[in-house]
Amino acid sequence: MSKIIYLTTNPFKFREAEIVLKGKYGLDIEIIDPDFEIYEIQAKTCAEVAAFSAKYAADKLGKPCLKSDTGLYIEALGGLPGPYNAYFHKQIGVEKFLNMLKNETDRKAKIEHCFAFCEPGKEPIVFTGECHGTISKVARGKDGLWHDFFFIPDGETRTFAEIGDENPKEKASNYGDAMDKFAKWAKENLQ
Repeated sequence: MSKIIYLTTNPFKFREAEIVLKGKYGLDIEIIDPDFEIYEIQAKTCAEVAAFSAKYAADKLGKPCLKSDTGLYIEALGGLPGPYNAYFHKQIGVEKFLNMLKNETDRKAKIEHCFAFCEPGKEPIVFTGECHGTISKVARGKDGLWHDFFFIPDGETRTFAEIGDENPKEKASNYGDAMDKFAKWAKENLQ
């Protein structure tokens, strides 16, 4: 199997790829913090964002690339922030975001996790997964992205951040099965 280039600037995504793609599936992954900006389009879904970014990177590097995107969809906010997750984090942060929801009783949410793989000159293949849960009233934990501090997966009492504080492998397995779907596909198709 040829080496797969996974482009990310996010240390938590880097760790997750190390745990799942390398550790669990034994894929030959080179995780790179790219030395060029990978454009992220504004789109309705994380799948569209990841697909565009993977194609852009593969064509620019001339090598097969893997790119991911994660979105947070909150029912009470009509699905926002969705694929604008990072923008919400930069603009208002955790505390202001939770303050916006302080009187909201419907705290249902889902995390969408997408991986897009693309070879140069070809169309990307997208793998999606999701995790349903709720939004906590206060931020808890130390490990993770901004939504990890307040997203509680169904069947849990801990936030993603608290899960990561205790066991990063357990946290990686809670994000949905997009990475697993990609890894299984890669083992069968990238020889």
